[in-house]
Amino acid sequence: MAEKKVSYQKLQSELDAILIQLQTPDIDVDEASKLYVRGMKIVSQLESYLKQTENTVKKVKQSFDKPGS
Repeated sequence: MAEKKVSYQKLQSELDAILIQLQTPDIDVDEASKLYVRGMKIVSQLESYLKQTENTVKKVKQSFDKPGS
């Protein structure tokens, strides 16, 4: 089954929620570990999303920079 693409904003919101939970003083170590792993996966997804967007912007810019365009 194909992986459903999640929006950048949704990922960012989830990461923000994880950061808030990790700042809770009475968080269980096991729960903190799970949240940390999930947070790192989200960071990786966000970086990938931004890289794809950067590549798209570069391609569009190059198409406008061509002589005669």
